[in-house]
Amino acid sequence: MKIVQISTWKTSCGIAGYTKGLVEGFLKENIHCEVLPIDVKKLKYMTRYEIKEHFQELALKASIYDIIHVQHEFSFFSGAYGTKESLEMFAVFLHSLCSSGKKVFVTFHTEPFLIESSRLGIKQFLKKTVLQLYWKQKIASMFNSKKNLSAIVHTKNSRRVFIDSGLKSSKIFLVKQGVTISHPDNAAQMQFEEKAIIKQELGFSKTSVILSMFGFISEYKGYLTALRALLSLPDHYCLIIVGKPHPEASDKTLNEVLRFVQKHKDVLSSRVHLTGYLPFEKLLRYYSIVDFCLAPYKGGTKLSSSAAITWALASGKPVVASRISSFQELFEESDCLCLISPDSPYELAYVVQKLYQDDLTREQLVKKALEYCQKNQWANVAANYLKLYEQLSY
Repeated sequence: MKIVQISTWKTSCGIAGYTKGLVEGFLKENIHCEVLPIDVKKLKYMTRYEIKEHFQELALKASIYDIIHVQHEFSFFSGAYGTKESLEMFAVFLHSLCSSGKKVFVTFHTEPFLIESSRLGIKQFLKKTVLQLYWKQKIASMFNSKKNLSAIVHTKNSRRVFIDSGLKSSKIFLVKQGVTISHPDNAAQMQFEEKAIIKQELGFSKTSVILSMFGFISEYKGYLTALRALLSLPDHYCLIIVGKPHPEASDKTLNEVLRFVQKHKDVLSSRVHLTGYLPFEKLLRYYSIVDFCLAPYKGGTKLSSSAAITWALASGKPVVASRISSFQELFEESDCLCLISPDSPYELAYVVQKLYQDDLTREQLVKKALEYCQKNQWANVAANYLKLYEQLSY
């Protein structure tokens, strides 16, 4: 069975990381998997015609494989254009792939655009209505009519959303987000004295309680909620922000974080540490002193999956996260993280303090998180994909 992944590759992108984990998981199953890369940077400088031609050429290259697996994100297909163009190019690409007669799978990492808020203005409402109709006519109808085309999502909630968007339930399959287990086994058991030494070397006091947020710096992840919570916590609580803005985004969250810290510099300047991107070994050194991983995502955030949350769960540290749909589902399945209401800094501060005083609950959260990570490590996820490939190839 010759398998190819079509995805971003070897670049600063969460889906490129997903594909890397999956390819390595296949290797553990003694299956070699090729990758045909999507170069988003080049696509930004192409015309509509050139983008269409590019994806038709990519489809031709993919046609020599038995299994064609597309890792989908809407921005991969838009170039410098908008959502409508993204849907149009994706539809052309899918048609070209399916014309090969080979089995085609698409893992959707983000959900389609549905009308779900009465607060939309008339222009936004009409725009969303048009996009929804376009999605149903161009994308959902193709999945429903092509026998060799299947959709994959990461959560039960995403499955429901895709069915609501027009796909038949028989065309959608669920495969969990894979987990990279790369933290040393002894990181969570580090002795207080050793931890205190590293804290001082990294600019913290021995008694500091270290909170952390990891990944690309984006507004939806709730950085300002974490900073507002820090204002309510005692002075020995500190926050490490590990990461940088996404290279393909125009998000101003880093600027907002810096502005907030500057506004409250008397309280926060020595307690907030922004590391930027860290090499892996240095990243592990920082995480060796972390007490809690935070994911206070904003209310209304629609995620099919989150590599950042799985990395946090695998860290051996207790995780406190917002009660958004994907994290709620994770909680119901494994009880491996502590949930708070979105956009609630005082609740976040309260829960962190309460957990810090409760050794047993912290230990249970970490234990269940690591069990979840073992169950969903990349080798197991790759095995689940192989079963699905085989199941639908006959």
